[in-house]
Amino acid sequence: MSRSTSYWKGNRYPDSASEPEPKAPIKDLPSPVAARFKLVRDGLRSIPGVVEHVKFLGPQWRWAWEYTLGNRKLCWMHVMQDGVSATFTISDGEERKAGEARLPAAVTQAITEAQRTGPVRWCWLALSDQRLATAFLSFAKKKAEWMRAEAPPGSLRRAAG
Repeated sequence: MSRSTSYWKGNRYPDSASEPEPKAPIKDLPSPVAARFKLVRDGLRSIPGVVEHVKFLGPQWRWAWEYTLGNRKLCWMHVMQDGVSATFTISDGEERKAGEARLPAAVTQAITEAQRTGPVRWCWLALSDQRLATAFLSFAKKKAEWMRAEAPPGSLRRAAG
């Protein structure tokens, strides 16, 4: 959330009228960045119940890859000109669980530096190398477990279709 306007203007897919294909970044990004995008995308899509949506999220975020678990948002991936980043929210309860879990340092730092809006913190992480991409994916899997544990029985299946 706290990225500058100039950062968000670097979105690789700025035109609201031209929806990118879900796999477009794999061919459009430089090869090492495309590999990180593919690693995280495939990992998120492999989490039971997680659904991918490519959505235009307004003039600031523009096109993003949104990952949902039922009616809750797990995270968003942002495809920039030569990079990929992720945004995720964390509730107070999830933040307590994160404090008890052994999270990668970069994820912990993203949570610590996050901007609070209402009941959640908005966290951002540049997936600037393979290690960070793997760390984020590990965290996303934990967050999905927490979300699943908090959901009313059957609610995630219905919402995910």
